[in-house]
Amino acid sequence: MTESGDSALTPRRMEYLMFLLERDRPVTNADLAEYFGVDPSTSTKTVRILVESGLVEHEPYGGITLSERGRRCAEFLVRRHRLLALAFARLGMAPETACEQAARCEARIPRDVVNTICAALGHPTRSVCGAIEHDRSCCISSEE
Repeated sequence: MTESGDSALTPRRMEYLMFLLERDRPVTNADLAEYFGVDPSTSTKTVRILVESGLVEHEPYGGITLSERGRRCAEFLVRRHRLLALAFARLGMAPETACEQAARCEARIPRDVVNTICAALGHPTRSVCGAIEHDRSCCISSEE
């Protein structure tokens, strides 16, 4: 993985990580399949890949949760999405459109660019689609 934490992640795998972060509790394979509208075998395969990459922990026939590494990665993914959506909204896009467009392009934006956007926006704490958590590598000086 690169510094952004997602170099080998497809957009769908990123969505799985963000879903797990949002739930903040163990989920089942059936929960994932239902939420993403896929066959359980598809979600099982995706979970297996995430487990092999060290981002997810899964007990067979039990709960699926983020590993500590997966949590850090998912937190970055959410932060990146929310900062991009806020930047698009400040450029005049409607909030829903800003969120949609952020989702379309966010996979290609590395951490250093996200930190630059965050600084340019004044290290915001709210976006059009939720709270923005500060990243110590970017926002430490603005918090002191």
